[in-house]
Amino acid sequence: MNQHIITITALGPDSGEMITLGALNTMLEAKRLVLRTAMHGAAKLLSERGIGFESLDPLYEQCEDFDELCMLASDRLIALARENGAICYAVSEPANDATVRALARALPPDVALRVEGGVTLADCASCAVLAYGVNTENMRTVTALSTREARVQADCPQVITEIDSRYLASDVKLWLGDLFDDEMTVYFFENAAQQRPQACPIALCELDRQPHYDHRTAVLVPAVSVYERKRASYEDFVQIVARLRGPGGCPWDRAQTHHTLRPYMIEEACEAAQAMEDGEPMKIADELGDVLLQVVLNSAIGSEHRAFTDRDVTSLAAQKMIARHEHVFGHAKADTAQDVTSVWETAKKKERGEQTALERVQDVPVSLPALMRAQKVIHRQAWAQGWKTEAGQAISALKAAAEGAQAGSGEEALGAMLECLCAFAEARGLDAETALRAATDRRIERIRAGIPENFDKV
Repeated sequence: MNQHIITITALGPDSGEMITLGALNTMLEAKRLVLRTAMHGAAKLLSERGIGFESLDPLYEQCEDFDELCMLASDRLIALARENGAICYAVSEPANDATVRALARALPPDVALRVEGGVTLADCASCAVLAYGVNTENMRTVTALSTREARVQADCPQVITEIDSRYLASDVKLWLGDLFDDEMTVYFFENAAQQRPQACPIALCELDRQPHYDHRTAVLVPAVSVYERKRASYEDFVQIVARLRGPGGCPWDRAQTHHTLRPYMIEEACEAAQAMEDGEPMKIADELGDVLLQVVLNSAIGSEHRAFTDRDVTSLAAQKMIARHEHVFGHAKADTAQDVTSVWETAKKKERGEQTALERVQDVPVSLPALMRAQKVIHRQAWAQGWKTEAGQAISALKAAAEGAQAGSGEEALGAMLECLCAFAEARGLDAETALRAATDRRIERIRAGIPENFDKV
């Protein structure tokens, strides 16, 4: 089989003044040269050097969206490679070009791809801010449109490119605002594609108030320590806890173990559950932060003892979510919440292997509140043994247990009554623990209101 070659080379930023010598030689020697667009500033330079080329500009007129453009571009380039044996395809930045990625995915066995790098727009922007004393080590490059899928980072400098409209600038500003303060200084480039682009220091809140935007517009955001910001990411929080646990950190945090933190985990989880019951959003966020502290602290302790790390915690959780959502990530079908429960239980059964009903119920933590534990035991026993809890049967059993209590069988009969109530809750899809908490809260409110009552009417 004849191997056809497509060599992709970098034109560099739009000015055309930063084409590398290697890229220029590649284009000079090319049997057939194709530019993604003749609108690039390098096109003039190539014409002046007598280097002939064609472009994919006609395809832009034919396409309704960018995905279609990428597909047609791939087809065109592959056809030209087969026709000529070898071609050169020139784009601004191969590593950040969607048509290059599409071509790599569509590549047939008889066509090979070679890629040469070059100067990037981020290179130009990062050099321009050095005069301001900005550290650009470990620079991250993000296109403005990709911020919709990416999470903002603050521990490394980043350049956001292709901010081609005020609307997109507003999106980028909001994205950065997830971690950065409105008044922090960022460096705006109306045209970062120049050989010596001008960096304009502005407040982040001014990003969408600049006079002009096009595909060459970019913003450089310096790294900012978590200790200098009001907002923090998960990684920031891990860094804070590591400092507390490290040499010179907090004596209390350094003294904690899994065992000493156990009561705090229970306490914080209960307080978070109460905040959810109250329904105050920022209170929920605050209490969830306390739960997260327990997770990160315990992860730090695990890491120090080389037992596990926070990456083990997140990896196991991610694997569990993927495995138990076969209807989302696999081939199972689940159209209702009830269907999802069945998929979930089947996945858990695969994880644990074949377990007896006794093994399943013994996995229920004894530290759970009594009603919650009882309902979970009933649910797992029913699943393992293949039967369904019936509300009518639970009520009949409750009546029998109540008669036993009246006959003086005491605490055992009371436990049987409570267990029957848990079975009734399971049959009706209710939560016994939540129901009793709510009933107790209502009683307290009636007492607060001065409403007299007794157990003849609750």
